[in-house]
Amino acid sequence: MQVEIWSVSRLSEADRQAMEGLYRAHYDGAPAEAFRRDLAAKERAILLRDAEGVRGFSTLRRLTVGGRKVLFSGDTVVAASCRNQTGLAGAFGHVMQRLAQEGGEPYRWLLICKGARTYRFLPTFFRHFTPGAVEEPALAAELRAIASELFPDAYDPSTGVLHFAADKDRLRTDVLRRDPESVRFRTLNPGWTQGDELCCLAPLDLGNLNALGWRVIRDVSPVWYE
Repeated sequence: MQVEIWSVSRLSEADRQAMEGLYRAHYDGAPAEAFRRDLAAKERAILLRDAEGVRGFSTLRRLTVGGRKVLFSGDTVVAASCRNQTGLAGAFGHVMQRLAQEGGEPYRWLLICKGARTYRFLPTFFRHFTPGAVEEPALAAELRAIASELFPDAYDPSTGVLHFAADKDRLRTDVLRRDPESVRFRTLNPGWTQGDELCCLAPLDLGNLNALGWRVIRDVSPVWYE
């Protein structure tokens, strides 16, 4: 599996079509132009590619919200047959390392989760994040401030969930795992089947990565296309 990190402006039309095809194979409910509009608003795209073509992707954008540096993840899809690989996580770690080179206050990673598989990225690779099994009051307060500013009409700070009134994509299916993190996601976001999204936040401080996080960074060597 080849792992690539692209500037969105350099993506070919063929890759954009492949990404959109993956998105539409996994999500229902969004208007036809939603994917292209979301992609145009992002700076970078992580692509997973094999002999069959693009097999997974995630999109990223840097923001400044209330004086905080924020990395916001957009659409993320990986074909079912490729979900056991670590290329996406490793590439994200390389992006994280590059952001750390900027110095100053670390970025916060804003992740909005439509399904448990996405949420499990946090406990799998990070030491500190919210919401989680351990309460992180200061981080939770940051999350409320960021999400309230970015999504004033959809975010409910009492639940931590985004609920969009109409034209919102939703997962076609998700594996109902019984591990504690997956159960926690479904408890925190009971409307996930209707497209509600759980807002999450993690410091992108390199010291916040656990041992597995560092291992996947070492094991993945992405190709950058600036």
